[in-house]
Amino acid sequence: MTDRPFVPEQADPHGVLRAFVGDDRRDLGANGSYLVIRQLEQDVTGFWQFLESVGGSRQAAEQLAEKMVGRARSGTPLAAVESKASTVHEPSNDFDFDGDPDGITCPLGAHIRRANPRNADIPGGTQSRLSGLLRQLGLPRPLPRTDVIASARFHRILRRGRKYDPSQETGDMSGGLYFVCLNANIARQFEFIQNAWLESSKFGGLSSESDPIVGSRVPLLDGSRTDSFTCQTNGAPNRIESLPSFVTVRGGAYFFLPGLRALQYLAALP
Repeated sequence: MTDRPFVPEQADPHGVLRAFVGDDRRDLGANGSYLVIRQLEQDVTGFWQFLESVGGSRQAAEQLAEKMVGRARSGTPLAAVESKASTVHEPSNDFDFDGDPDGITCPLGAHIRRANPRNADIPGGTQSRLSGLLRQLGLPRPLPRTDVIASARFHRILRRGRKYDPSQETGDMSGGLYFVCLNANIARQFEFIQNAWLESSKFGGLSSESDPIVGSRVPLLDGSRTDSFTCQTNGAPNRIESLPSFVTVRGGAYFFLPGLRALQYLAALP
């Protein structure tokens, strides 16, 4: 069970809060949630300048940007081209990566894959009930690329992004995104996604890479670099080196949001 706040039984004489099983404490955290907020400054100009220097033209930069994000300018996921759940004409979040297991359409290290591998641990195709059960139990042992993301469905979050513009009053000409997410367990959800997927240099069997959009590019403890990005192809992969950092964390905070019982309890305190 997730970590959450409790109060002594004597602090809740009217029994507003639920009793914690096998304990004399009252559960202040029941049905609550944790809120994560981050202020992410985005170097939009630097992003396009770098991509144009690599691609040689604006059109090539646009194509590379779509590969790094994993979505077209319209918002359509690149994987939707291969997905049975979506069409290329309508932006949708109802898709998976079953039709693109090798990352030819949407690179394995694209932001959209790293942030949410989706149902990568439940392969599609025709399979028996026994085969499906064995896969859910982790049997037989999966390939290294799929094993990294075998627990995708246990790390989901509710997430929204809100743009903030440069401030004319303060002279601060930087802008970016307010990242807001809800989760029941910050370590198991938000921080896991951040560390094991976005920043990991070995996500999806890759190496020397972090997330191409929000990665910090900080070298590993052994000095290994994390500033590359690979576009898988039907032939030799196209590898881009020395990606600068495009996103800088300027602030953030964790909050606890109480449930209805906890609100009633807090409102009744003297």
